[in-house]
Amino acid sequence: MNLLELVDLYRSKPTAQVNLQFIVWAVVIGFIISFFAIYYKRRVIGSFVRAIRNAEAVDLESAKTLAELDQEDNISAIAAIRKSSSLRRLITVYNEGEEATGKDRVKIDENTRFYITEECETRSRVQYGNENEPLWPLILGSLAMIGIGIVAFFIGK
Repeated sequence: MNLLELVDLYRSKPTAQVNLQFIVWAVVIGFIISFFAIYYKRRVIGSFVRAIRNAEAVDLESAKTLAELDQEDNISAIAAIRKSSSLRRLITVYNEGEEATGKDRVKIDENTRFYITEECETRSRVQYGNENEPLWPLILGSLAMIGIGIVAFFIGK
C-alpha cells in the first residue's frame, strides 16, 4: 500500500478526516507564530544592530553607548544581548576594560559600549537587513496560511 492509498483510507474515516484537518490547522498556526517570531527578531533586535551600523561603530575607538545609539529603551534587544552568545559574536560588547564575547551573561549599564567589527558587518546585514522590517509580508503570509487552512478544511469534506 503506498502513501496516497493510506492517506485516502484515513480520509474515508470520519475521525481521520477531523484528525487531518487538525494537523493542517496546527501547521498553519505554527507558520503564523513563526512569521511573528521572525518579524519580532528582525524589527526589535534588528533596530539595535542597525543603530550600531548607522553610527559606524566598527572598533573600540568608535564604539557607542546605549544613549549614543538612542537604544536605552530597547529592553528586548538588551536582554537578548545579555543572554545570547550568538548575538554577542555579532555585536562586540565592551564594558570596564573587558570584551564580553564568551558564553557568560554580560553586565550592561550606561557605560557599556557596543560595536560591530567589519568582519561581522556582512552577516549583520544579511540577518537584520538595512531597513526596518515592513509589516505587509507578515500580514500577507498569515492570510495565505489561513487561506490554505480554509481550503484544506473544505477539500476534506
